[in-house]
Amino acid sequence: MKKLALFLGSLLVVGTAVQAKEVVVAPVEVSKEIIVVAEPVVEEVVAPVFRPTGYIGVEYRAYGKTEGHGDRVAPGFGTDPGVAQDEWNRGSNKYSRLETTFGVQATENFSLEGRIRDFNNLENGDSNDNYSAQDGTETRLRAYYKHNDWFTSRVQYKDEEDNSQNLEYQARFITYKNEGGLLSSLILAPKVYHSFPKDGGSNYMNTIGMDIEYAGNLPLGFTWDGTIYLDQNFYGQDFHTNANLTDNKDKDFTATWEIYLRRNFALYTTDAYAIDFNFEGGYDPYVFGQYDKYTKDSNGETTKSPKTTYSLYTLLTLDATYKITENVAVNAGVGAEYRNWDNIDQSSASHWRWQPLAYAGMKVTF
Repeated sequence: MKKLALFLGSLLVVGTAVQAKEVVVAPVEVSKEIIVVAEPVVEEVVAPVFRPTGYIGVEYRAYGKTEGHGDRVAPGFGTDPGVAQDEWNRGSNKYSRLETTFGVQATENFSLEGRIRDFNNLENGDSNDNYSAQDGTETRLRAYYKHNDWFTSRVQYKDEEDNSQNLEYQARFITYKNEGGLLSSLILAPKVYHSFPKDGGSNYMNTIGMDIEYAGNLPLGFTWDGTIYLDQNFYGQDFHTNANLTDNKDKDFTATWEIYLRRNFALYTTDAYAIDFNFEGGYDPYVFGQYDKYTKDSNGETTKSPKTTYSLYTLLTLDATYKITENVAVNAGVGAEYRNWDNIDQSSASHWRWQPLAYAGMKVTF
């Protein structure tokens, strides 16, 4: 029995060992987490391609007879004290002006603009009215080159109504800018200027100086702008500074001041139509000269040009605009201008008169 027990125990140990060898170890699965990293999307910024832009405008404007023109007035009311005048606004009654304007931004830095005014006499032939309306053509061309954000060069050529001509160069510096402010912009423009008569003679003028251009905003929707011209003038021919025509000068200094107030009142507006009432007025201009100037006419009479003069005006217009397309608009309007037409001497300037006007025009942009 004892031997049998030992035999059975041996068998049990051997069986257990065999079973232990047959045990298969299960593989351990390792979890692999795949992380996808999104690559940043870089948007390429493409600068807009420059495209030339511009405009063309045409306007026909007709001026009527100034209030009181042709009426006898008391001595002293006209240009010459003590002399009765009956020709208010002499030289600028009953005439028309055909104005063509254009401009083009040729490159990012270079632009060109022009203005051609053709004046035509509408005088009716009645010699009793003594009309002497404006007549002739005035052409002005300006070229700009923008050197940087604050410095621009401007060259101007002008052919006047009397066929005299002038050239000017300006170095224009933007010294202040605050859009919407009481003073929104200030430009200082040193300049050189040369004018020469139509016959090419010695009656020329050279000028060195500076223009000060300003603009801004006022309460109640008004804006203001203008220019101060500081000019040292050198003349090819002497001028006289006394009534005896004995004191001759060949240079002088002048300061000219222009200041304008403007206000637009929108009466009716849609996508295509607009009716506006417009106001503008101011000194146009105020001139501070260094000398009184005297000249002798063909009749041997001596006349005086005062050194300090001003012209003060108000212009009221009612304007209607129709936008045909995004690039084409037409407009028309009527109005009147109130100004001291004949007497501009600072010491005696007075007697403002109304002059009616009407206009129609078209502007195309591209």
